Amino acid sequence: MARGLLDAFRKPDFNVAAFVRDAGQGDDTSRLSQQLQDAAVTLEEDLRREIAACHEELLLCASSINDLDGQLGEAHDIVGALKTSVARVRGEILEPFQDIKWKVELLERMQAVNVLIRRVVRFLWDARKLRSQMDAPGKDFSKAAHTLHELELLLQESGLDKVDILRAEVLWIRDVSAKVRRQSEEDLRTGTRQGNHIALSVALQVFFNLQCLWPMLKKLLTELLEEVRQAPLPASSGFHQALEVNLQVLVAQTQRVHALDEIVQAKADPVTHKSFQSVLEASNVSSLTSHFWAEAAGVFKAKFAKVCQDRAFRAKAVSDCPKVLQSLVSAVEKLGRGKVMKAQERETLFQSAAELRNEYLGEAIKRITEPVEIMLPDKLLSSLSASGERITGEAAATDELPTMHDLRRYVQLLVTELERVESCPELLLKEIVRSVRSSVLFFATRLEQVVDSSTDIQCLRTEDGRLQLISPPPMPAAGHARNARLFGIAHHTLNALRELVPQRFHHAVLTEQVQSTLKQTQAAVVTPIFGSLQKSFTKAAVGSSAEKNAVCQAANHLSRYYFSLFGAGQLQSYIKDFCGFAVRCFLSAAALVKPCGAPERSVLVKDLEVLEAMLATLDADYQSRIRYEASVLNEFKKLLAIPADGLDLEELTNVIPMHLLLTYLVHQIEAPSLPDSLRLSRAAYLEAEALPLWEEKAQALDTFKVNVVNLSDQCDPSKSPLIAFILAKTR
Repeated sequence: MARGLLDAFRKPDFNVAAFVRDAGQGDDTSRLSQQLQDAAVTLEEDLRREIAACHEELLLCASSINDLDGQLGEAHDIVGALKTSVARVRGEILEPFQDIKWKVELLERMQAVNVLIRRVVRFLWDARKLRSQMDAPGKDFSKAAHTLHELELLLQESGLDKVDILRAEVLWIRDVSAKVRRQSEEDLRTGTRQGNHIALSVALQVFFNLQCLWPMLKKLLTELLEEVRQAPLPASSGFHQALEVNLQVLVAQTQRVHALDEIVQAKADPVTHKSFQSVLEASNVSSLTSHFWAEAAGVFKAKFAKVCQDRAFRAKAVSDCPKVLQSLVSAVEKLGRGKVMKAQERETLFQSAAELRNEYLGEAIKRITEPVEIMLPDKLLSSLSASGERITGEAAATDELPTMHDLRRYVQLLVTELERVESCPELLLKEIVRSVRSSVLFFATRLEQVVDSSTDIQCLRTEDGRLQLISPPPMPAAGHARNARLFGIAHHTLNALRELVPQRFHHAVLTEQVQSTLKQTQAAVVTPIFGSLQKSFTKAAVGSSAEKNAVCQAANHLSRYYFSLFGAGQLQSYIKDFCGFAVRCFLSAAALVKPCGAPERSVLVKDLEVLEAMLATLDADYQSRIRYEASVLNEFKKLLAIPADGLDLEELTNVIPMHLLLTYLVHQIEAPSLPDSLRLSRAAYLEAEALPLWEEKAQALDTFKVNVVNLSDQCDPSKSPLIAFILAKTR
């Protein structure tokens, strides 16, 4: 038991208080005491045994005590010498240092008193100066502000307000500071609203001297911005009127800020020469106007977005979008383009109605495009085959093509859209004009999709190398009737655009692309017809009279049965071009005839009469439409009636083109023909050389003259006036 108690006692976590408390609760106190006594006796015996066991070692240690005593004596002497040295150092160094330290502290207190006295003196002097400035008849708040700033700095740095004798003066200075700030703030506010530059300049100088210029300007801008925020913008019938009021407030406030901004940018402190603008730039504000405009436009955008969130009102807002946008543009224009704000800042306001604008444009494009899909629906396009296959009910489908009334209503709808956004050219008109052009191009493209390209009109056939009229001549098929109808639609569309679109929109709507696309649709219908006819006429021009007569009969048949399906005057330009080509081709081929004696000229005159009959059939008024070619044709008829030796050649040059006259004359002399000299057939020469000369290009004419000279040089000019004339005109 005693051993267990001793082990518990030796443990590091033995708690004496707990042990005593537990022992006092029972009757084990005497027992524990006896155990402790027994343990003490046991411990004493253990110690005695340990000492007895270490007796020899203890005796050895005791022998070195004398040596230890000697070492301790030496240490005692060294410590005494060290104490003597420390005492000498303290007397020679520490005491003088303490004296110097006390004097330095005294000097420091004297200097602090000196600085305080100087500040008090300066404070009193500035206070007297401030009193004189405030008591002067014409109070200069800008100078008083400079003095106030210095006094405020003194009070802030030195705590002079704690000096009892200065307390009354400090209270007066603070009253003056509040008065100056209040008055200058009122001058700044009033000057900005009334445009009083003098009051603004003084107020700005005061705040600059008080070094609170930007905080006061920021406070003013906040007040102006609050007026913009407070202007009501209801989603009701009075929206447009309220919008105008909002924009008027926005413009007025911006103009006020701009006038203030100009003063700030122009002014500089007369003492430090520091610009007021530098104070704003230190706060990352490059311009008061830009800063205010960004905030004000943001406020307006939020108000406008809130109004547009009203579903009942949004439809009306979208329909009135041109008026809304024009109001925004007018508001910005009042501020001056590039004077008050940059283009990017203008866009900030326009972005307020960007969503409304996009929605309006979407509906406008739909209104512009839908008529095309109604006039030429996909169902109609699929029912009209362009592949040449016969489709049941094609005539009925053709009847569903748009009428003249439909086309005019379509163009009027386009004009209505243009006029609706005309008041807003910058934000809407450009987009709508682009959409109108796209709509017309879309219409022309869909028209071209239903052109029957399989319609091949062949009135002539080649037999034994000669052209002959097919008997009986073919009659128009349903596909040609449809093509004629499509040609008329494209023709009337272009005419309606020219007639109904106001002149001010012509340059934007009737662009070269729009006109060429509509004409391309027309060309897709008639170019194959006239191309085939021109090709046949070119071949017949160098052939026999029978071939010429067959081509003319084919042209007459086309005019009677095919061209008649087109509206009056629709083919006028194409017929005019063909008539001009026919005359040029005939005359160029006639000039190549060699020999060209009386029989040949008689045949040419008869062929010419057949040509004139064909021209009259195609266009009764052809002589006035192709005036130049008709006059040349009449003169050439006279040329064929008179032998070459009896011609007045100089008079002929007044009407007949030189290349045609020289070609005719060079084939009257004893020389090879022009086609033979170039080793070409008459047909090849006619197409490659003769017809291009009518364009009168310098290079082609020079080459032609060289060829004529090469032929004429083989003849003696003295023997024939024709040769002399030819050489005179080619050199």
